[in-house]
Amino acid sequence: MALTRREYGLLVLILMALTIGAAVFISKKLKKDGVLFGTFVTALILRIFYIIYTPTWERQHDVIGFNNGKGIGQAALIEWLAENMKLPDFDPRKRWGFFQPLLHHMIAAAWLKINTALGIAYDRACENIQILTLIYSMILVFYGYRIFKKMGLSGLPLAAAVFMLALHPSFILMSGSVNNDMLCLTLLIMSVFYAINWYNDSGYGNIVKTALCIGGAMMAKLSGFLAAPAIAFLFLVKLIRGGKKEAVEHLKQFVLFGCISFPIGLFFPFRNLILFGVPLMYMPEVGEPVGSHSVLSRIFDVRVTSPYSSMVKNGNAFDEFNVPVAMIKTSLTGEYDFGAVNRYITPFAWVLFVTGVILACILFIATIVYTVRPCKSADGKEELFKDPVIRIFWAIFYAVGLIFYLRLAFSVPNFSSEDFRYVAYLIVPESLYLGLLITEFRGNKIITIAIMTLLALFGCASAGVYFLLGLP
Repeated sequence: MALTRREYGLLVLILMALTIGAAVFISKKLKKDGVLFGTFVTALILRIFYIIYTPTWERQHDVIGFNNGKGIGQAALIEWLAENMKLPDFDPRKRWGFFQPLLHHMIAAAWLKINTALGIAYDRACENIQILTLIYSMILVFYGYRIFKKMGLSGLPLAAAVFMLALHPSFILMSGSVNNDMLCLTLLIMSVFYAINWYNDSGYGNIVKTALCIGGAMMAKLSGFLAAPAIAFLFLVKLIRGGKKEAVEHLKQFVLFGCISFPIGLFFPFRNLILFGVPLMYMPEVGEPVGSHSVLSRIFDVRVTSPYSSMVKNGNAFDEFNVPVAMIKTSLTGEYDFGAVNRYITPFAWVLFVTGVILACILFIATIVYTVRPCKSADGKEELFKDPVIRIFWAIFYAVGLIFYLRLAFSVPNFSSEDFRYVAYLIVPESLYLGLLITEFRGNKIITIAIMTLLALFGCASAGVYFLLGLP
């Protein structure tokens, strides 16, 4: 029996109370810092507002829609799991979208069953799956904060790093996307946090948490493996630095790590390979082809007539083929033309695009600088990022994502392969480098004010775009 409007309103009030309770708990974790707490609450409100006005068939990737009658897409996969309560017993290539690893879809299927068991109407129960992706998104922000603290950020630099991460449009968009992207990215960032913990304290607890997180990231989406090279580097350093006794202990931990992470992360792909002959890295070609453009034009032919991705289906003259431009645009407004929804959005979108480009250029340089040397405090008395192993770790983490993105964009020359969402985790290290940059130039008021003004414009434009998008 479906809930009445009054009963549903009561449920919403209960969820809001739980949300406020969670916010209060997290505020304690943030050590009652008003700016950080305000940033967190703002990010949460933006995401809640976004999923309220975004149905599960709008601004989605590979979802198609629930109850679509075609039996394809990730929404149909969630429905199939909820109905059958078992793994698919057929070649997943026969149903488009069913090849994906299943962690998110199993969680979503269980959540769908719980909602319908409570009497919530089926369509509303499907919409409520966005609650899961919203939670994933906020967990990622919280773990980003914990990483920044562990890297030595505090005060204004910490607040700036969290501000950029929390209000970045990529994670607002994905908070309402019911596919598996957000869970994968969240678990990937959690694996980084616990790997750094393990590097500082090589106990079994941290190695198990790292294994569970990276295995879970791959069980959500195979691109969760992108954290593996950087984590493997930390393992190798600890193995080389330790004595014979420590080396034996570390090898035991590595075996345990493999015994946990590999079965969790690779079970479904290997199952499909063995049972149905599905290649391990199988991915169907989708999206608008852009392979007719040369490699040089896809790098250097920059055409920016709109802050939104250029697509023929949206009335543009060409599909976005320039990879750097597509990377920036899809990170900010996805593949969508928000101006067609509300013309007042476009001025905010232009500010978002321009500030996003400037920040990306500055932070790319900062990435190189702080890979080569530590970050000096404004007074020169203290250095952050002193450990070269940690600097190399972050450089590997960043480089692997960037190389993966470029390889995908050029080897699968479709517009969809240029989407930044595949490597949106790069926002975390870039936010970290932003904090380091502000730490070093804190004593220079002009530079500090310039960076903070740029960041404020970026955040306000992001909030403006995604607030106005929900207005008629």
